[in-house]
Amino acid sequence: MTRTAWLRTRRRDDERFARAVDSPSAPDATGFDAELAVVAALRRLGDSVAVEPDLRERMARRVRSAPRASRTRPRAVAALTALAATLAALVGLGFALARDTLPGHPLYPLKRVQEAAALGLTFDAEHDATRRLSYAARKIEEMAELDERDSEGHRVALEDFTRHATAGAARLTTLATRTDGHGLTTLAAWAEQQSSGLAGHALPTSVEADVTTLLDRIERRASRLAERMGCYEITAARTDDLGVLPATSECTPPNDPAPDVPPEFPAPPPRSSEASPPSPHESGDLPVTDVADVVGEVDEPEAQAGPRPPLQATDVAARPSDPPPPAERPRLPDSTPAPAVVNIPPLLPGLPEVTIG
Repeated sequence: MTRTAWLRTRRRDDERFARAVDSPSAPDATGFDAELAVVAALRRLGDSVAVEPDLRERMARRVRSAPRASRTRPRAVAALTALAATLAALVGLGFALARDTLPGHPLYPLKRVQEAAALGLTFDAEHDATRRLSYAARKIEEMAELDERDSEGHRVALEDFTRHATAGAARLTTLATRTDGHGLTTLAAWAEQQSSGLAGHALPTSVEADVTTLLDRIERRASRLAERMGCYEITAARTDDLGVLPATSECTPPNDPAPDVPPEFPAPPPRSSEASPPSPHESGDLPVTDVADVVGEVDEPEAQAGPRPPLQATDVAARPSDPPPPAERPRLPDSTPAPAVVNIPPLLPGLPEVTIG
């Protein structure tokens, strides 16, 4: 309001100044003495300079059109602002009215937009699945409020129920089989509750059959997956509209090894107690003829032993298990270059040649 009053005051002053310039003797010319003196000086300056008539006309048109353009711009901005505010108010009112509309109503698409926006702002997978299931339950209530002759409304409601129910079940089964599986119990209880609640709603026969079939599928899927939560293999490699499928293999606890899997390392064969002792050649020890002789020979004092003959090389037998000594490798040629041989031919005929080196 303050800016609008200022604009109106500014506009009145501009109009008074324009009238004072046209007729300096007008009553509204009071208060513009300095401005009128500047205008008179500019007029004298303009009369002293020769200006072509067409240039003077263009300058006059530009001066006259400038204030008009400045007045039009705030009006356009104000009009656009008012239009945007009106549209926002209408959209907000439409969303408020569409909150309780039924399928087939002209405002029902706005209700779909509200549901899609709420799902888009839900970033947790479990909360998203739970919200979709609540939307599916709301569609059953909306179908019960529709007239039985409203086939279009029942068709739209059934499409929304199927979309929300299948998407919520798929997200919840996938998430539950990857965690502790508590979501499967929640899903089965929801499907059983909705199936038991259909008895109190008067739905067309075809619509009720479709809703009952889908709820039974969801309940069976959740129950079968819950039964396999204690198995080593819970889900199959395939999926459908309700999410993961339960595995069809035999239920094996996770702690037991998988069936039909050979051991990683085979067990060694049992050693027989009647196996013959290894031969001296295999054990690598020298043959001993009599243990008593060896013990007696060790226990005999050294002082009583007579002088022993010196040990000969032929008295020591090589151990059979020792490998033979490696043959001597051929010696590589010496890399030192041989001294060069220089032959000097005879200086005079009849003399021998001289060889150096």
